[in-house]
Amino acid sequence: MKNFKVQLHGKNFLLNLDGELKKYGFFSTIFVKAENPQKAEKMAVILTHQNPNLRETVLNESADRPKINSEEIKEVNFLNFFAKKSTTDFRFYLEDEE
Repeated sequence: MKNFKVQLHGKNFLLNLDGELKKYGFFSTIFVKAENPQKAEKMAVILTHQNPNLRETVLNESADRPKINSEEIKEVNFLNFFAKKSTTDFRFYLEDEE
């Protein structure tokens, strides 16, 4: 297994972050172990969808689903992977301000 850093871009997330429903996007970086970049991307997207902080706050209807795509996938050395693997941060932005 190899260590990967996957940078993700989420779009169309309906959230109530400040008392008002608005569409947000986000950027996130996640570290995963996988056999190849394609599997790393798939795993990172699944883990992000399953993140309880994100999952419990998304208010989209099933006909208007949010999307998550990879922006960059890079193999990293063990030290970079080990130091960062437990941190997943979401950097949200208002989609109207893109």
